[in-house]
Amino acid sequence: MSNARKFALMSTIVWGLIFIGLLLIVLLPGVEAFADPDRSLWRLLTAGIILPGFVLNAWLGWRSQKGRKSGELDERDDAVSLRASQATLIVVAPIVFLSTILLYEVYSGSGLVPRGWLYLLAYGTVTLVSLVHSVASLVLDKQGIANG
Repeated sequence: MSNARKFALMSTIVWGLIFIGLLLIVLLPGVEAFADPDRSLWRLLTAGIILPGFVLNAWLGWRSQKGRKSGELDERDDAVSLRASQATLIVVAPIVFLSTILLYEVYSGSGLVPRGWLYLLAYGTVTLVSLVHSVASLVLDKQGIANG
């Protein structure tokens, strides 16, 4: 297994767990309860579960840079990463767009979207970008699709 594939697998696992945790933390008590002013510490801790993913991304970026210099990663790995970035945009942008339109339509009668949905949209988008990129990297690497 190449280093790039190992990095993508590691990222998929970590960001997948973060995404599932985020959904459970926000949706189990309900989006209205999540945004309750009495739960400000809970929201801060929820933001904190994303921190390990950011630390992992920083470490992977540093490790990838080091790997390019030492020859562990090559132009094929860069091409896979580029294609994964393109796929990430194609997947995440419509999800965010449709989510915001759906929230607008569902709550247009009251004129107010519960803040919990906005927290989920913000935290979820950050998490989903990294998760989709790592999954796309794994799929593209396994299929051998790098160019064209």
